[in-house]
Amino acid sequence: MKTHEFARYLEQLARLLRQLPDTELDPKRSADLQALMPGGDPNAKARTRLEGGLPEKIAAKLREMSPAEIETYLLSDEEAFTVVFLSALADHLGLTSQKRQSKNALVNMITRHFEATKMHSIMRGTRPSEN
Repeated sequence: MKTHEFARYLEQLARLLRQLPDTELDPKRSADLQALMPGGDPNAKARTRLEGGLPEKIAAKLREMSPAEIETYLLSDEEAFTVVFLSALADHLGLTSQKRQSKNALVNMITRHFEATKMHSIMRGTRPSEN
């Protein structure tokens, strides 16, 4: 698709939106759109994820995965986790991280945390959620 063709689609979308009542957009969509605007905050999407309470949901999802799956998931392009988000997830898990830590180091630290938690629960003979 060429840029001029895309611009025509955007103009049609703008005309359609102007015909609708002037109501507030979903906060998540609004933050995502503002990040795309010129001069928009590039970290707005990461902040939106953090404000939505996502670290708890991700932590619960990671508890169900094997260490290899955790590492693959956190490094996947599908979710595109940022360093800011991974740092917040580490803080939520009670792990100490540094601001200058790389994404790979954060992923490794989080993966090792879940691996150690599972090993600890195996040794104690309990489930990871009972800790």
